[in-house]
Amino acid sequence: MKKIIAVVLSLIICISFSACGKSPNAELNVSAIGENTGTAENTSEYSEKESVISIENSSETNSTEITKTHGSTEKGNTETKNPSSKTEISTVPTVTTTEKSTQPQPKTVCTVEIECKSILSKKNKFKKDISLVPSNGIILSPVSVNFDDGASAFDVLQKACVQKGIALNAQKSSFGVYVVGIGGIEEKDCGAQSGWVYTVNGKSPSVGLGNYKIKNGDSIVLSYVC
Repeated sequence: MKKIIAVVLSLIICISFSACGKSPNAELNVSAIGENTGTAENTSEYSEKESVISIENSSETNSTEITKTHGSTEKGNTETKNPSSKTEISTVPTVTTTEKSTQPQPKTVCTVEIECKSILSKKNKFKKDISLVPSNGIILSPVSVNFDDGASAFDVLQKACVQKGIALNAQKSSFGVYVVGIGGIEEKDCGAQSGWVYTVNGKSPSVGLGNYKIKNGDSIVLSYVC
């Protein structure tokens, strides 16, 4: 009985599927195909993505290579330009030099004169060799002396004697610098009251030779009196 029922049920199922135009195996095949299709679609999507990524990577690589190549080209151009610029820099310009005087520019100028004419009329009283006295009584004709502001009359006299090689003997006293002798002619060589005095612009200053401040254009005269 059971076998009969099973056969009937099988027939009913077959008839039902035949009416629908489908079979169990077909459904199973469709499902399998659908799954396989889905897998193929998924695989193709992955493949496309991978290909896109590989293309993008290759583009970045190409751009990087292009950038590097461009950079090296620019560097090469720079290196190519440098030799020409070096050639221009290597040109030696003509330099002109102007010689400058090492001596400081004078600020003040005056004249200095040394004379001993008074001895000429009193040769018999002169105790030393008369050859020390010039025939005209002029030991130093008026000369111009340059000096800085604030210099004293003695500073100017000393500078003039050094320049002309004239012996100068001076001492310090309570009144300042005191001239003892010039050119080997000293005080008291032609009498007890003989000696050296000085004038500035024809006048006798009230201060010693070392305390008188010279001004521009002054005329200093050292005279031996006896």
